[in-house]
Amino acid sequence: MPRITNWRHESRSPTLAYRNTETDARAILHRAPDSYRYKWRGAILVDGYPVWSRGYETKDAKAFRNVLRDQPTPELSCPECLNGDVVVGGKSADGATVQRWFECRNCGHEAPSRIVYGAER
Repeated sequence: MPRITNWRHESRSPTLAYRNTETDARAILHRAPDSYRYKWRGAILVDGYPVWSRGYETKDAKAFRNVLRDQPTPELSCPECLNGDVVVGGKSADGATVQRWFECRNCGHEAPSRIVYGAER
C-alpha cells in the first residue's frame, strides 16, 4: 500500500493515530464509548478542533487511511468569510458533554463544533 502524503504514523494499538507533517493536525481512529451508535470513531483534529469525524462498525483502517489520502493538509477555516485566521476557543461543558468552539479574527464569526464528545477524563 502506498504511503499517505503528509501524514506520519504515530501509534497503532489500541488507537490508530497519525500526525500531519505540514499543519500538525492529528488524525485518530479510536474505540468509541458504549453509548455511541458505532463502535469505532475516526476524527481529524486541527488545533484540538474537530474538522472531520465518522463512525465505523469495525476498526476499518483501510477506509480511514483513504480519508487521510483525500485530505493531505486539513485546515481550519471560517465558513462565513473563508478566512484561515481562526482561533480555537476553550471548551464549553454542559453536564456530561463537552463541545469545542472557534472564533474568526476577520469577521468575528463564532461557531461550536458539530461533534459533541462525552465527558473528557
